[in-house]
Amino acid sequence: HVEGVALITSAALLFGILAAVVKSVALPTLLKMQIRSLLEWLICLAAAAFCRETRRRGGDTGAAMRVYDNSGAEAPPSTFAKCGGGEGGEREAWAKLLFGPRELSGWLVLRAFLYWVFLCCWWLALEAMPLGDATTIVYIAPVFTALFARLFLAERMHASFALVVLIDAAGLLLLTRPSFLPCPPRICAAASDAAATASAPSAATATATAAAATEYAYGAGAALVAAVVAGLLPVCTNKSGGAPWTAVNHVSCVLSAFVFTPLALVGW
Repeated sequence: HVEGVALITSAALLFGILAAVVKSVALPTLLKMQIRSLLEWLICLAAAAFCRETRRRGGDTGAAMRVYDNSGAEAPPSTFAKCGGGEGGEREAWAKLLFGPRELSGWLVLRAFLYWVFLCCWWLALEAMPLGDATTIVYIAPVFTALFARLFLAERMHASFALVVLIDAAGLLLLTRPSFLPCPPRICAAASDAAATASAPSAATATATAAAATEYAYGAGAALVAAVVAGLLPVCTNKSGGAPWTAVNHVSCVLSAFVFTPLALVGW
């Protein structure tokens, strides 16, 4: 339990740090995604090698390596000790660590594509709107996760779910301020600043306001798509539960680095 809380907290912290870095780096989104995918691929290979060595020290029996605490009592296995891949020969073990079981390959590829779409929309949103707004919209993903879990996994919903959806929807409307609501202060302020140096203030103000509102709407739409796709990711992960976590991440970064992003760059 403690390890799980620590991992979730660390992931949330790194998610925020990565968003700030992506926002500050002046490179095209697809190029940033390609660099990220290549770096993640190298990290995945290193993690798989560490996992393989961990399993080898455990005897390659297919069971998790035994771990003991300071008192000598057996402790729960670590994350790396539970990565799988110990069965069969060396080649089979590496194949399972990096690509998972064959029967789950379809789910792993689908998850990889959805994850790529999520990152693309998320990073496009970061370029088009303030960091806090984009993050807030993306963080409504658990609502979609609950809906998809009900639809595809037949999981039950608590009676309070409808209230949560209403609160999220109200917060989303107050944040994005669609056309039937007053102009968001940050958009109006940006438009006023852009028009302050223009020779024709009235025309410049209208043009700047329209441009700022269009860019903000584009970013909000991309963030919302990212939230919907992010809601699907846990369902795919659940369906591919028999695959080691190393395979889930490795398939995602390999397809992103060598298939999805290069194709998008060619089209772009």
